[in-house]
Amino acid sequence: MGATRDHIHSAKAPSRNRTDGDRIDHRNRTPHHRTPQIIAPQATMHNRAESTAPVGPAAAATADGKVTYRPLEAQDLPAIIDEYDQTWGFRPLSGRRPLSQMVSKRFVLHYLEGTTRAEVAELDGQVLGLTFAQINGEHPLYPHAQETLAGIDDRLRADETGSVALREVTYWHRAESRLERVSQIGSVTQAELRLFLVSPKARGHGVGGGLWSRLMAYFQKHGVKRYFLHTDNSCDVGFYDHQGLVCNAKRIAADHPEDHVETMYGRMNDLFIYSGEPSRTVRHRRHTDRTGNTQHAGQQPKRGE
Repeated sequence: MGATRDHIHSAKAPSRNRTDGDRIDHRNRTPHHRTPQIIAPQATMHNRAESTAPVGPAAAATADGKVTYRPLEAQDLPAIIDEYDQTWGFRPLSGRRPLSQMVSKRFVLHYLEGTTRAEVAELDGQVLGLTFAQINGEHPLYPHAQETLAGIDDRLRADETGSVALREVTYWHRAESRLERVSQIGSVTQAELRLFLVSPKARGHGVGGGLWSRLMAYFQKHGVKRYFLHTDNSCDVGFYDHQGLVCNAKRIAADHPEDHVETMYGRMNDLFIYSGEPSRTVRHRRHTDRTGNTQHAGQQPKRGE
């Protein structure tokens, strides 16, 4: 979505399985096979400018051994999908790596759908982290993501185990979408952090803090007063508390026995929606740094979804 399971953190958009009478997402519709399109970003002026103009103090030097920040490129996706799969892949699929990778690819593409800004942190040619974000009214970077998702869904349905995984994935997505509707978070925010992922290999390089501060600076520059994200209890939500965010809504799994609809994933996690103000987040972090409170920069929340 979109997270740290030991240490990728992710902000995740509505993600994963299915509910009672709800209809399945319109992307999961026709049974015939589609060939997934190659995902390529839509060129925009601000994308090109971002690749050469670092935002804020967190931007690192470009010399060897230093972290650099740049827009996501299509060739980054296989490495991102692999990192996602190693961290949040369906454990029951661990013996069928191609199928597990396909499910993880679906998650990544789900978060990429609608994304209007995608940035990666890179060290010596290796992607160590990323943020996918969506600002209301801006054009998506990957307009063909929806069609690619539909092709992935068709391939999953063609496999008995894959179809079970897909049902659980769409169940979770709809549960999060319902939480958005109930909380009406969309009416008071202008942006969403859809995926925030940092590799364990990034430790000690300030990647998580760099990606976060750059995104907050971008939100401020583009007039975002308030943003939101999804997360769950598999994450270190203390990271978001440290950044000054507030919890707007929650869905506790113990209150929903109907969640036990499949046996593959098991009980759903507790789901949360957090929101924050870009300018207040920066001020809050500076204040807590001065007062000597515990720092969370090295702890990476899982799926800040």
